[in-house]
Amino acid sequence: MLKTIEPRYKLPTRATFTDSVLPALYKETKAKVMESMCKARRVAITSDAWTSVATESYVTITSHYISEDWKIVSHVLQTRAVYESHTGAHMARLLLDVVEEWQLTDKSVVLVTDNAANMISAAEIGKFPHVKCFVHTLNLAAQRALKLLAVSRLLGRVRRISVYFHRSTKAKHLFEENQRVVLKLTSPLKVITDVATRWNSAHDMMERFLQLQAAVHATLLSPALNVDESDIVTLSRANLANVEEVVKTLKPVKDATVFMSEESSPTVSLIAPVYAQLLQSMSDNIGDQPLIRDVKNAIKTDLLKRYKSEAEKKILHTSSALDPRFKGLPFLTEEERLDVSAGVTSEAASLEEYERKQRTEADEAPGRTGSSGTKEELLSVDDNVSDSAGPSAPKRRA
Repeated sequence: MLKTIEPRYKLPTRATFTDSVLPALYKETKAKVMESMCKARRVAITSDAWTSVATESYVTITSHYISEDWKIVSHVLQTRAVYESHTGAHMARLLLDVVEEWQLTDKSVVLVTDNAANMISAAEIGKFPHVKCFVHTLNLAAQRALKLLAVSRLLGRVRRISVYFHRSTKAKHLFEENQRVVLKLTSPLKVITDVATRWNSAHDMMERFLQLQAAVHATLLSPALNVDESDIVTLSRANLANVEEVVKTLKPVKDATVFMSEESSPTVSLIAPVYAQLLQSMSDNIGDQPLIRDVKNAIKTDLLKRYKSEAEKKILHTSSALDPRFKGLPFLTEEERLDVSAGVTSEAASLEEYERKQRTEADEAPGRTGSSGTKEELLSVDDNVSDSAGPSAPKRRA
């Protein structure tokens, strides 16, 4: 068709795109990204190891920073094929190469990864300030609870029913009809089947089962299906009660997962308060059944293993102190609040000194005259309000 419209036009070949167009586009885009990141004072990088459908291993490195107009900017810096073993030393070398290639050595780079031992080791070897992904931390804690024998059995029974409705067309149509008749739903819902890699899918599966269990029960007992009890084991009243309690217990973890995943602003300041709230919600209550105590204990035990290093605590607590919603740090002890307040004050002084040096160097540059006193006054810290600018922590006792 193109030949008919414009016979003189010659289509570029695959080699043209591979050897010329794409490399030129990559070079141009990389230059723009580097120019943008150059303006950032601090940059965080995230690392994600994954496997393709062809079972080839890759690592994707992404940068994140705040732009001059206070917007979050993210760039996928590179995706590299990894042929060697994913050891801590090898991952550290890969990360350091990325930092050097993209000229981030002076950006106070913070590394955010999952809780894998090799990534923790890589952060230590590369001397990166390290924060573990909070959503991944929640996933590990919830998975530990789901692996409890009693919970696993409940999940197995619900899963078999869910799979049955997905596979049987006859059961599916009867189930939809029962939803209209028994539950008065004008738009029937589908049962959910959990996925091994996403713990919250197990929560959603149980929650949806409870929502539709009257229609499920009516469908499975229908003579039209002639369901074999050996294939589908229905849940007893005690089972249903346990499923309901497990869903209720897991809800704070599910809410935290959704909340942290959907946030469009930086979430590091939320980690410490949400973490503390989750630990509190997993405390034993009078009247808790043994199963629920086991679930709470499994989650709490796993959470308590995370965020234990002083360096990581400092990052999380300082971030919360700088967030107006949490600057009082009510989830910390008085001693911890004092330490955070002192750290923030020291950091603020360092930043002020840095800005002062930058202004001095700019004023002393050829062709520049001294800055006005008015500008210095505006940029200086007012001693009368400096106390209210930091975390609202109690003053040190004499």
